[in-house]
Amino acid sequence: MKILVCHDGSEKAQSALDKSIALFGHLKPQLILVTVVEEPLDASSHDEEAFDEWRAKREEELRKAAERVTELGLDVDAILAIGDPRKMLVEAVRKRMPDILVITSRPPKGGVRFGNVTVSISDYLIHHIDTCPVLVMQ
Repeated sequence: MKILVCHDGSEKAQSALDKSIALFGHLKPQLILVTVVEEPLDASSHDEEAFDEWRAKREEELRKAAERVTELGLDVDAILAIGDPRKMLVEAVRKRMPDILVITSRPPKGGVRFGNVTVSISDYLIHHIDTCPVLVMQ
């Protein structure tokens, strides 16, 4: 069994990972942890510096989460993607073909806009992933 867990370093993401292990750990799944860092909006050196710091922080959070999974005796793969989170997560699912996708839900902070509607990443994935179940944890 392969479980792809979206992990953004937040407490909610860590809780979703812990709950996934509690639910499925007895099956000894391969866990695929994915975090996505959005590219800077412009090419200024300030934005590039901030992006590098943010990427390094997210990479460290991902490394720590992967280590915790390994300590529990489970197989883990950690992926740091750069780009639009929606597209990167859809691509990770397409390439890795997990049996289930786990993501947390939170109200969008401006979110992704489609016309006059703001959509969260979890909502986007629910409507664009059809190759495996999407488990949204609160």
